[in-house]
Amino acid sequence: MTTKRKRWSEMTTAELAAATREFDDPDYDPPALKPTPRQLALLRRAQRKAAKDRFRVAVALEGELIQQADEYAAKHGITFSDLVEDALRRRIRRKSA
Repeated sequence: MTTKRKRWSEMTTAELAAATREFDDPDYDPPALKPTPRQLALLRRAQRKAAKDRFRVAVALEGELIQQADEYAAKHGITFSDLVEDALRRRIRRKSA
C-alpha cells in the first residue's frame, strides 16, 4: 500500500518544517546522482566554454589526498578542478559569514 504525499502547498507550517528539516543544516550535502551520458556531454561542453576564463595554478598536496579527491570527483561526475573550486567557494563563504 502506497501513501500519497501531500503537496507542499497543502501542508501546514509544522508539516512543511518537518518535511524540509534536513535542508536546514548549512553543511547538508545530498547524495549525488550519477549523471546520464547526455548530461555529461552537456557538462563537458560547458566546462570547455568556461575554461577560457580560468587560470592554471600549481599547488602542493599530499598524494593520498589527491587520490581521494580524484576518486570522489569521478564518482560524482565532476572534474578535479571543479571539486577544488567548489571547496574553495564553500570555505570562503563560511569564513565570510
